[in-house]
Amino acid sequence: MRCIRCAYCFERCPVFEELGWEVDGARGKLVIAYGLLVGDLEPSDYIAEKIFQCTFCKDCVERCSANVAVPDILSAARADLFSEGFTYDVHKQLLDKVDQSGNIFGRQLKHPGRSGSKSVLLGCRFLERENDSNRYLDVLEKLGIKTRTFDETCCGMPFGILGDKKGFAAQQDKFRNTLHGPDEEFICACTTCAFFINKKYPDLKSKYIIQEIVDRLPEHKNKINRLNIKVTYHDPCNVSRGLGMIDEPRWLLNEIGAELVEMESNGKDTVCCGGGGGLMVTDQALSKTMAEHRLAQAVETGADFLVTLCPTCELNLKNVAKDNNAKIEVRNVLDLVYDAL
Repeated sequence: MRCIRCAYCFERCPVFEELGWEVDGARGKLVIAYGLLVGDLEPSDYIAEKIFQCTFCKDCVERCSANVAVPDILSAARADLFSEGFTYDVHKQLLDKVDQSGNIFGRQLKHPGRSGSKSVLLGCRFLERENDSNRYLDVLEKLGIKTRTFDETCCGMPFGILGDKKGFAAQQDKFRNTLHGPDEEFICACTTCAFFINKKYPDLKSKYIIQEIVDRLPEHKNKINRLNIKVTYHDPCNVSRGLGMIDEPRWLLNEIGAELVEMESNGKDTVCCGGGGGLMVTDQALSKTMAEHRLAQAVETGADFLVTLCPTCELNLKNVAKDNNAKIEVRNVLDLVYDAL
């Protein structure tokens, strides 16, 4: 009801830019959500398709003069659709994997076995990448942190964004039970987990790994081997618009000797790679097209490396770079920090 129909939310909406219909932008989706809420519209496959075709990139929120919480409204609409049986088989399969195994891959994943005093939540994607997890933990160790890993379980983000309220409540309990308690501060390595925990578990003391590194790196400047490489940085939506971290990653890149060449869209004006909101499983073709457009912006900079922080952004961009034989290498910023230390 607060929406004033100004359409500024259309300006850089990645879904609207690709599909082009009113219903593909935030304003159109809000009208649908309202129709479902008051009973003017009945749930349908078409409505489910449109409500789930959103990356939750939050660009619309940044541009909204009325401060409408679009992702929260669409999350509620997704939950209504889910309860009415309007969901995707791939959603059910993904949520079943999390429910049965505690991660999005549906199989047992062993943590690296660190036994220090500071807990580190790796998150599903990093936990699955054993070599990367060990490197990122080594970064923290080199900065003076004695890391501790544990039998973690998914924070519940897939349930939250795909509309399974009952499943989310159950997974929240499982997640909390893996922690040492609400008073323990822990480091969160995954971008998505860091944002989601900050939003859905406000009582927990989670600190994003990049903030930890930025806080400690000045004390270890003499250990840095400057890389002398040219990079362009993709701001993950959950870092720039979600956590409000714009300067910290750029400061970090500068400190380790990476020359940053900015893409046309950066900071809070970043362009979503198509990896958020569950779109990679909901609509793979649309997600891939968004990633290709972001990759093209990166290639235009002439940088040797396209770096980012989010493992999902990294995966989506890396896949399209490989498919398109792009002359740019996609890496995580944490990999560069490891190389520099």
